[in-house]
Amino acid sequence: MNTSDNHDEQSSAVKLASGSYDLIQKDLGIADELDFDPGEDPFGQLHAFLTPRIQHLLDHDFGYLINAMYRIDISEEVLKEILEHSKPGQIASDIAERVIAREKMKMETRMMYSGNKKM
Repeated sequence: MNTSDNHDEQSSAVKLASGSYDLIQKDLGIADELDFDPGEDPFGQLHAFLTPRIQHLLDHDFGYLINAMYRIDISEEVLKEILEHSKPGQIASDIAERVIAREKMKMETRMMYSGNKKM
């Protein structure tokens, strides 16, 4: 793979992660901004950004988190499975992974149907 292809892939990943972040920001009501570092994995950055915010909701506003999961389209069964089977220190991270995966799927679908097939 040449440098141009690698740059295009990284640019597409950042675009997909940024779009996913926009959906997450709206659905979770996050006011903070995330500036993606072009040299790092954008989804890893998104996960690192999102995990403490989910932990905050777990600790301080569980009802809001439940409603947000509904808006994001993460089923009650999936959330219950994470809450029951994840290690206590891993729950926020596991929820963040599910949120990112779901919002990424939504962005991929939107990009596919918007005519922007290059991701």
